[in-house]
Amino acid sequence: MGIVSIGQPVPRHEDPILLRGEGRYTGDVTLPNQAYGYVLRSPHAHAQINSITTSAAIAAPGVLAVLTGQDYRAENLGKLPLVVPPIPNFDVGSVYHPTRLALANEVVNFVGEEVAFVVAETLDQAKDAAEMIEVDYQILPAVVDAEVAMEDGAPQVWPDCPDNLSFKQEMGDREATEAAFTAAKYIVKLRSIVNRSSANTIEARGTNANYDPASGHCTVYVGTQGAFGMRKTLAELIFNDTENNFRVITGNMGGSFGMKGVYAETLLTVWASRKLHRPVKWENERTDSILSDYHGRDKISDAELALDEKGKFLGLRVTTIANLGTYLSPLALMHTILSNGGLVGVYTTPAVHLTIKGVFTHTGSTNPYRGSNRPDVAYVLERLIDVASAETGIDRFELRRQNFISPGDMPYKTPLGPTYDCGDFERNFEDALKLIGHQNFEERRQSAKARGKYRGLGVANNVENAAGAGTEFADILFDANGNVNVYAGTTEHGQGHPTMYRQVVSQLLGIDANKIVIHEGDTDKMEQGNGTGGSRVSSLGTSAARIASEAIIEKGRHIAAHLLEAGSSDIEFSNGSFEVAGTDRSVSWERIVGVVFSGDQLPDGIKPDLSVNAHFEAAAPNFPSGCHACEVEVDVDTGKVDIIRYVGVSDVGNVINPLLLNGQIYGGIGQGAGQVLMEGILYDPETGQMQTGSFLDYAMPRASDFCPFELADNPTVTKVNPMGSKGAGEVGTACAMPAVVNAVVDALSPLGIKHLDMPVTSQKTWAVIKNAITELKG
Repeated sequence: MGIVSIGQPVPRHEDPILLRGEGRYTGDVTLPNQAYGYVLRSPHAHAQINSITTSAAIAAPGVLAVLTGQDYRAENLGKLPLVVPPIPNFDVGSVYHPTRLALANEVVNFVGEEVAFVVAETLDQAKDAAEMIEVDYQILPAVVDAEVAMEDGAPQVWPDCPDNLSFKQEMGDREATEAAFTAAKYIVKLRSIVNRSSANTIEARGTNANYDPASGHCTVYVGTQGAFGMRKTLAELIFNDTENNFRVITGNMGGSFGMKGVYAETLLTVWASRKLHRPVKWENERTDSILSDYHGRDKISDAELALDEKGKFLGLRVTTIANLGTYLSPLALMHTILSNGGLVGVYTTPAVHLTIKGVFTHTGSTNPYRGSNRPDVAYVLERLIDVASAETGIDRFELRRQNFISPGDMPYKTPLGPTYDCGDFERNFEDALKLIGHQNFEERRQSAKARGKYRGLGVANNVENAAGAGTEFADILFDANGNVNVYAGTTEHGQGHPTMYRQVVSQLLGIDANKIVIHEGDTDKMEQGNGTGGSRVSSLGTSAARIASEAIIEKGRHIAAHLLEAGSSDIEFSNGSFEVAGTDRSVSWERIVGVVFSGDQLPDGIKPDLSVNAHFEAAAPNFPSGCHACEVEVDVDTGKVDIIRYVGVSDVGNVINPLLLNGQIYGGIGQGAGQVLMEGILYDPETGQMQTGSFLDYAMPRASDFCPFELADNPTVTKVNPMGSKGAGEVGTACAMPAVVNAVVDALSPLGIKHLDMPVTSQKTWAVIKNAITELKG
């Protein structure tokens, strides 16, 4: 491949390996003497467990163990954790946090909750035995809607948690916001729903645990976004052991999007292996995945925007009810209380007040999903602006133009706390409008009307907090053959990290990319790492790799100076060669590696190895931004929505690899637009049974549901990391959700329709069209 550079559109190094079937996912790991686990799940949303009889299951052929909640408690094993992010003025002690153990004991609280874990010689034997377990349930009333759950007389998820309210958190300046509304000419209101969705990764969750009784060491193969965090949880929180007794290997991962973290099934698999002294493997099946994976979104927001007579934003007031499910997922606070800065967006709104209520229901837990809270709040804001345009008569594009934060305002302190360091939001917007050809849109609208279609144009802006202040690690080690091993503390699950890291190290060291090997997701390969999430790798991970590269160059410079009999300050490094300044005397990496591993000619104090450990600590987050524009056509007779044009302008700072950037934006649009058009988790409001438990009922988008995406780049370079890069993984989703809904509502605006909640399925849209036409005729 040769030397590759930062900014070069290098094809993904790992793709040919995966396409040939040479990857190693958790499901590919089968160990000698392998046993198999299966989870018996609750068929009820809320029920008391009167008794569990396991004798027949234990006696079944091939069964090695049947574990219940009583067994788990008897061994005093730990509960699933709750991660508390650094949030100003947040009292975590006020949060009602129910204990979440790996198996239910006296009560089940959602369909799919883990009741028993069966281990057998084969998976079929484990499944057969699970059917022999007799559970005597007493069915209890259930509630699945968060707003209903807060009503008087609603079923209680936890008896000592009044109104099913886990927490209530306020942000912003209430008094200033009230004053802004008092002074307003216009007050615009909107209730919007961001519906519950499922990540539905191409690879379902799984775990394979192998405990060695002789050493007390357990190797755990599990797809998770944080290998080191998983190791710490298993050791310190669950099994009261030392971290050195656990090794976590993530291997290849088929997607995560925030979903793959700490789950009961992983704890059960490790526990079973420790009890049986042999490897135990568990894999989730698709139907069980939709039931038991952490879900995303599920929020109801009542938003109000105060404007003056010219359309300047004066204040924003929002109350959001977040459905938490039965338990707080480990990252429940991340997608509810964190990342709310996007409510300010790219606008100069001086006063903002937000109230968030976290509510328990008899449903699966919710968790960050592709963008966490960022798409949710962007949707609320950008929909509200379009409604404000409709109610005030001020053009929706002009309304945005006159409220943009300008580059000259940077750094810009927002009323919800974050400080934007750079960005050109108006240019993003104007570039997107130009790409979509908005000036000629009315001609296209009339042409569609003649074909029996309603055509609409929607736009949405977004700026978001990415890669929050934190630390990431990278180690670099040359081997005796001159190959470069890069050990990263991040975790790859489909983004293209191996390619990106190769580009950084290849350019800086001047080494053929084919000689660079990337290692991620193995806690035995390096001391520490903080994993992947929040679009942190392109800035924090690569910055750590850059610092490590610079450190190993300095180490090489010292050796080169000794070999060339010159001072280190006289040695210049360029294109893989160390040269004495102003001369033709030089040594290559190959020579330095040879000297290091032979042990000859090494200067005093230099060990016979060529390695460095490095880290990068970010003092502040970065703020990627974008503007997307979308055109849709809605069929009058069927209600079907077709995306006809889609453009996206992004600012992610310095781009490390344009192909990978486009892939991230494409995927983000697909998940955002997919949720708008068809995706959604539904529960029966009476029984709490899931109504979308398979792909027969949960609609997944396909490539044929989209048009080609036209993308453009508008970088402003951040100074908060040495790469000058910003997060790229989530801005596509945050822009797509409001852009597509805005386009659909614009298409139907001639019928007097001002809002539609997601998903805008054909059935829903058709009914809205028919009702609107009936009202117009009446």
